[in-house]
Amino acid sequence: MRAKIRYLLLLLPLLATLPALAEEGAADARRHMVRGIAAIEMAKSTADLAPAANEFRRATELDPTLSAAWYNLGSVQVKLGQFDEAIQSYKRYLVLSPQAEDAPKVQDEIIKLEYRQERINRVADFVGNWMVGKSPYGISVNKLEFTMKGTQQIDSVTGGIKLISDGGFLLGKMDRIPRGSAEVIFKGRIDGSSIKGTRTRGAFTEGLSDCTIPVDQGEFTATVSEDGKQLTFNFQVGQFQADRDAGPFFGMDSCTGVTKTGELPGTLVFSKAVAQGNASADNQLPKGVGLVGLQLTETDPQLITGVVPNMPAADAGIKAGDRIRKVDGKEAKDLNMPQLLELIRGPAGAKVTIEVERQGETNPLSFTLDRKAQ
Repeated sequence: MRAKIRYLLLLLPLLATLPALAEEGAADARRHMVRGIAAIEMAKSTADLAPAANEFRRATELDPTLSAAWYNLGSVQVKLGQFDEAIQSYKRYLVLSPQAEDAPKVQDEIIKLEYRQERINRVADFVGNWMVGKSPYGISVNKLEFTMKGTQQIDSVTGGIKLISDGGFLLGKMDRIPRGSAEVIFKGRIDGSSIKGTRTRGAFTEGLSDCTIPVDQGEFTATVSEDGKQLTFNFQVGQFQADRDAGPFFGMDSCTGVTKTGELPGTLVFSKAVAQGNASADNQLPKGVGLVGLQLTETDPQLITGVVPNMPAADAGIKAGDRIRKVDGKEAKDLNMPQLLELIRGPAGAKVTIEVERQGETNPLSFTLDRKAQ
C-alpha cells in the first residue's frame, strides 16, 4: 500500500504538467506552420519549397489536429510533384475539417491528383526500348525525371544538316547528302500527361566533308497517347550548313566551315519496341516493287512513325505523326499491317494516293506519290 501511495505522489506532479505540455506542443506546431509559410514566401524555385514541406510536416507531428498544417503540406507536396503524399495530406485535412468552405475544392483536387498519378505511373511503365522508324531509343524514369537516349543517323537535310560541296570552276557548288550519326538525348520532367525538357543532339563529324557539326540543343515537349502506346515529341531542330572544298584532285577535299542557318520544327513519334512488331512499308520488297518511304508499326499501322529522306513521301510533305486515312480511296482504319502494306506497295513508277490526318489540320491531306524503284 505504501508503495502505491509513493507511486501516486510521484505521478501527480507529472499529470499536472500534461496540459502545459499539450499547450507547448500546439504552440510549437503553429510556430513551424508559420515558418513554413515564410519558406514559401522566400522560395525562388520549386526546389526551394522542400524546407517549407519539412516545416509543415513537423507541425503535423507536433499537433496532428492542426488542419491548416495538413492543407499547407498538401499544397507544397503538389508543387514538389509528390502527388501520393499530397493526396494523403489533403484527405487528412478533410477528416479534420469536413465542413470547411473549401472542402469541395479540395475533394476535386484529390481527384485531379489521382488522375495525374495514374498518368505518371503509366509513363513510369514505359521504361525500356522504343522505336522511331528503324532506330531504337532507350527510356529510363526516376520518379519524375525522364531520360531517353538513342542514335540519329544523319543522312539528309531532315537531320538539320545541309552539305555544300565546291567542285571548283568546272563543277561548281553542289548539294551532297551528308553522312554520319550522333547521340540524341531527351532529358526532362514528367508533368501530368506531358513531358517537358531539353533535347540535345551531340556533336559529330560529317563523313564526307570531315566537318565537325556542333551540338544542337533546345526545349522539347512530349505527350503520351491515351492507349499508352505512343510518345510524340515536338522540338526545334537547328539547321547547319557544312561547306566542303572538293580540291583539285581526289583525296584533297577539306572542310571550309560550318554555319548555323536557323531552326525548323521537328516531330518524332515513338512506339514501344516489340519482338516482331516494327516494320517499314519498304522492308523486304521483291525486285520491281516501288517504294514510297513510309515507316509504320505493327501495333498501330495507321500511324506514320517516320519518313525516309529523299523518298516520295518525304518529298511530297508527308510527316511523322500523320495518320493514314485512305490509300487509293480505300479506308485504312480497320486494316492490319500486311493489308496496309499491300495497298501501299505496287509497281515501280506507278502512282499511289495516300490521304492522311494531321494534328492541327481541319481537313484530311491527300498526296499522290510515284512509287520509286529500288
